[in-house]
Amino acid sequence: MDNSIKRTMAWKPLDPYGFYVTYVEDGENIPDDVTLIEPPDISRPKFDFNTQKWTLAPETPIEPSAMQEIVIQQAQTIAQIQSVMIQQSKDIATLKGVNK
Repeated sequence: MDNSIKRTMAWKPLDPYGFYVTYVEDGENIPDDVTLIEPPDISRPKFDFNTQKWTLAPETPIEPSAMQEIVIQQAQTIAQIQSVMIQQSKDIATLKGVNK
């Protein structure tokens, strides 16, 4: 006699995307927030209960933080200063007769 409990693998979609695996025992009702449809092997899967399909979650634009904006501006300023310094070095060398 087999006393083991029979279970079915199910997936509980997470918000905004992803899932975790759970199990439903035979004879138990499948919860409304769980699906028996296996997710595809993609990153960031999102389940739509209306269409009963897994899709790839849309890309969310990443806005830089205020600190990141400052760092970006500083990097651009440093690049501009370096460019001016290189040109000045060339101009000085030309004036000294090194570059003709």
